[in-house]
Parts: sequence; C-alpha cells; structure tokens
Amino acid sequence: MRRLKTFILTAAMSFIMSFTALAGQWNQSPGGWWYSYDDGTYAVNSWQWIDGNGDGVSECYYFDENGYCVLNSTTPDGQTVDANGALIVDGKIQTRTETETSANNNTTKTKNTAPQPTQSSSKTTDTSKNKENMVWVSQTGKKYHSKSSCSNMKNPSHMTESEAIGLGRTPCSKCY
Repeated sequence: MRRLKTFILTAAMSFIMSFTALAGQWNQSPGGWWYSYDDGTYAVNSWQWIDGNGDGVSECYYFDENGYCVLNSTTPDGQTVDANGALIVDGKIQTRTETETSANNNTTKTKNTAPQPTQSSSKTTDTSKNKENMVWVSQTGKKYHSKSSCSNMKNPSHMTESEAIGLGRTPCSKCY
C-alpha cells in the first residue's frame, strides 16, 4: 500500500511540475534581457504581456528589433518603460490579470489596468509574426544549433536563426 501511495504522489508531482516548463523564461545575454517562449521563439519589435514570475499578473514589455527588452527608456512608439522594462503610464506600471476559465462559457476573462500601447501602422502586435527561433553558434563553426551543448561548443553565442543564416551558417545535422 505504501508503494502505491508513493507512486501516485510521484506521478501527481511529475504532472504538476511539468506545467512550469510551458511558461517561458527571462534570459540575459551580453546584449540585455530577452524572453524565451516555450516553443523556442522570442518577441521582436512588439509589445508583449508577460507574467514572468507566475503570480497571475502580466506586465507589458517592449522588445526591440533584436529581441531585447527595452529598459528605463522611451520605446519607439513614445511609451515609457521602467528599469525592469515594464510599461509605465501616468506613473503606474500597467498590468493585466488573467482569471480562471469560466466553466459556464469556456472563455478566459482578462482585466487590464490600461489598454495595450498603440502601435505604429508599420508594426504589428500579432505574436506569431513577431517571434523568431533562437539558435546557438560557435565562435568558429559553420553550423547553428538548437542546443548550446551540441558538438561540445565552448562559449557559444545566442542569436536568431535568420542572423545565423545571414552569416552563412547552416543547421547542424545532429540537433536539427
């Protein structure tokens, strides 16, 4: 009986803990902070609502053409962001709270403290159009990799797949 309880508890914990991997994560590189989504992409030239600490409250961040979060500055569309990159309007950090999905109508309710910043007509807020795959490259090789540990690379650099292709790199046959 004790083994069965241990097995059930282990299975339940494994199931619960698997959800944390789906959220994405903040990363830092020499160029600054960027946010990696669970599918390996990241935002570029766009505003994104991100709940980086898992508290159910998302803050709005602007990511530049290289995918780095703009910090303590003014964004290209004239909005102000604080030292953490969060959008500030009238001296307040703008947030969005996600509530649980309603059992009655199967929709997710969202509460915004302010509307998302206005985008210029040349930019889009469609996340699928503003994300790109990140890859790893060695200092000397001719390939790009999906994993920094592939091919025993030493001090690999992180860049977009299109940047790697622009440098004449091709996908590694081991990890792609």
